[in-house]
Amino acid sequence: MFHTISNTNLTGSRARHLLLASALPALLAGAVPAHAADDANADAQALVIEGFPLLNVDPLQFGRIVPSGLGGSVMIDANTGTVSTIGQVVAVGSDQTRARFTVDAPVGVIMILAGDPTVELTRAGGTETMTASLIHRGTTNLSVTDVFRLPIGLIATNPNQEIYTGGSLVIGGNQAEGNYEGTFTLMVSYL
Repeated sequence: MFHTISNTNLTGSRARHLLLASALPALLAGAVPAHAADDANADAQALVIEGFPLLNVDPLQFGRIVPSGLGGSVMIDANTGTVSTIGQVVAVGSDQTRARFTVDAPVGVIMILAGDPTVELTRAGGTETMTASLIHRGTTNLSVTDVFRLPIGLIATNPNQEIYTGGSLVIGGNQAEGNYEGTFTLMVSYL
């Protein structure tokens, strides 16, 4: 869109300035700023892996126990497997063992252990029960690390980690004779 100058008495530089001033808004209205356009592509990758298998290798065995009329507890240390008793019970033989689990996580993986805090053992063929308090510990090729500023994680320091469960089984003074069994769960979450 151009404006026409109708005054013919304009001459020289004054006419040029007026012509330029009248044409400039029309020129600027249609002007589009120039931008350099560049494109770049990037690859996206993901590796999906299955969880690291957690296997129960050895069960938690409180072994053979002889109670008295007062009762007591049999304890198996989760860290060492050491067996001890409190009260009037006797652990007979040497078949007591802490539970042992294995997991093959890569070095540097952080694991959080969670498991049942107790297990109820029920007499086979009966309804009598005993309860054991459980303690779960990672020991072989694992070291404690901070998770959310709490020392609750375990970090894999070598492949083939072992996790142990021990506990304390309470035996009543007149506990019925028999074989007692129960099941507990150990879970490992990975960060």
